[in-house]
Amino acid sequence: MSSEPQLIVRRIGGVDLRAATELFVQQQRGYGRDVDADRMRPAIQAALEDSDRVLVVGAFHEGLPGFAHGKMVGVLMMTVFTSLEHMGEIGWIEQLYVREDYRRKKLGDRLLATAMDWANGRGLRALDVEIGERHDPAAAQALYGKQGFSQVQRTRLSKVMAG
Repeated sequence: MSSEPQLIVRRIGGVDLRAATELFVQQQRGYGRDVDADRMRPAIQAALEDSDRVLVVGAFHEGLPGFAHGKMVGVLMMTVFTSLEHMGEIGWIEQLYVREDYRRKKLGDRLLATAMDWANGRGLRALDVEIGERHDPAAAQALYGKQGFSQVQRTRLSKVMAG
């Protein structure tokens, strides 16, 4: 029997809400943000329910005791919206996160490939992703660069409207 973990990537649904929430909270706390799981859960649930406009893909370690649907160890969330710049629908990859103890197993590549396949099948005109100041820029450039993403110089401004 192989000692390598059985790692699968699949679109997630409502049954995965708790695991997705835990993973997103872990990611945000890793960035030093104080995040409340009870406040985040409704946003994740809304994303999962809007399967026409939002793609949420999870990476799972299958076959572990106590995890009926596998232990979620990575997640990607992409939202579709209309872009004038690209004259059609594009995907915005808002999150791509793999637990630290599961990195360097090509899960980021697999999550991104799944999203790109879905985007191609849907006919999206472009995919955008933003690399924040708390991300590892070299790792992000390596992951996205080998899939044909190129850097675009812009300044993003943001205003939080409601807490």
